Amino acid sequence: MTEPELTRVPLRQAVLRVAVPATAFQLLVFANNLVDYLWVMQLGDEAASGQTAGWTVFWMLASLGQVFSTGVTAVVARRVGERRTDDARHAATQGLKGALLGAAVVGALGWMLVPYLTDVNESTPKAAGYTLDYLRTLLAGSPLIFSYYAFEGAFKGHGDMRRPLRALMTAVGINIVLDPLLIHVAGLEVLGAALATVVAFSVTGLTLGGAALRRGWFRWDGFGLDLRLVGRVIRIGFPISLHGITFSAVYIFLVREVNLAGGDTATAALGLGLRFEGFAFMTCVGFSTAAAAIVGQNMGARRLDRARDGAWTAVRMASWICAAWGLLFLLLPLRVVEWMAPSREAALYALDYFHIVAASLVFTAAEIVLEGALSGAGDTKPAYFLAIPMTVARVPVAMFLARTAGWGVAGVFWALTWTSVARGLLFMFWFARGRWVHGKA
Repeated sequence: MTEPELTRVPLRQAVLRVAVPATAFQLLVFANNLVDYLWVMQLGDEAASGQTAGWTVFWMLASLGQVFSTGVTAVVARRVGERRTDDARHAATQGLKGALLGAAVVGALGWMLVPYLTDVNESTPKAAGYTLDYLRTLLAGSPLIFSYYAFEGAFKGHGDMRRPLRALMTAVGINIVLDPLLIHVAGLEVLGAALATVVAFSVTGLTLGGAALRRGWFRWDGFGLDLRLVGRVIRIGFPISLHGITFSAVYIFLVREVNLAGGDTATAALGLGLRFEGFAFMTCVGFSTAAAAIVGQNMGARRLDRARDGAWTAVRMASWICAAWGLLFLLLPLRVVEWMAPSREAALYALDYFHIVAASLVFTAAEIVLEGALSGAGDTKPAYFLAIPMTVARVPVAMFLARTAGWGVAGVFWALTWTSVARGLLFMFWFARGRWVHGKA
């Protein structure tokens, strides 16, 4: 087996080789959700609010799927770096089986818990109905969505994001066509947006699965589980997934605070703000993918200095992009925001969000990219001890600022900004300590 590419090409080239297609991939996921929102917002503030609430809850449930994407990426990358092709294939196959089992559990539990989760948001009955429709449709498609995560993890572990990018381009094209047809022509409203998303993920997952099988990265060998290997995948992936679950669960309460302070109009604005912040977030996830693959492969090849330098290179590149996006947030005129918001009042809230979060985006870059680098090393501790406590802290900080300090909706936005800065600084400190070099994958 030849030496893996990410262990020998110049570091900037290695980062860009994975990060560019991975970022484009993530931005297509973002575009898919944004297209949903832009069509749904035409139904009014309640529909936009209901979809935003449903999106945050499903984000929490889908984070369980990231267990397999993150874990498979780390284990496959390490085996590729060690030039153990058969073991890499076995890890990817077992990750897919675990993902399908996880989807069955999440789908069943989620279907039963959805009514209780929607009650937390304090939405109007109509908005709550939209949330219920959106969530249950997505949960029905969870096996296809979780399979997509497992296939994506295998591609990331091999340092190949070009094939996933092409697959998702097709899926987003389908979603763009289906959204107006299902939401407006067929009259399915928010349920139509969810159905279009399930179809998009299905196309992506099946396309990736076929490509991975042709390349020999998977080998279906029945329904038996290698519990030791699946346990390793879960051990690596679960802390970051738990962070994602916590992150999403916290947003359920933050959406509630925003709704209490500003109603469905403010919640719709939060949805718009999160989606446009999503450009920076998805860019960081792309560079995080590069960091995970580079760190994993170079640790497998016993090149620790190169693994370290590759992670910091990815952080610097992502930070410059996020700084530029934050500057755009500060300069964005109201008339542009009005065009994207369901009402002028929602546009004003969204503009406040843009101005408040702009300064935190550079720190978000450091956190997300280094979290990816640490997952590639198999270091699970930071997600437990750094990310989760600071994420949970958002709720009491938001409640204090919104209620006690009297800042209202802006108080929730400031809570998001301050905690993002703190998390970024903590991750930089942890990675600089260097304990991650002892991680196992």
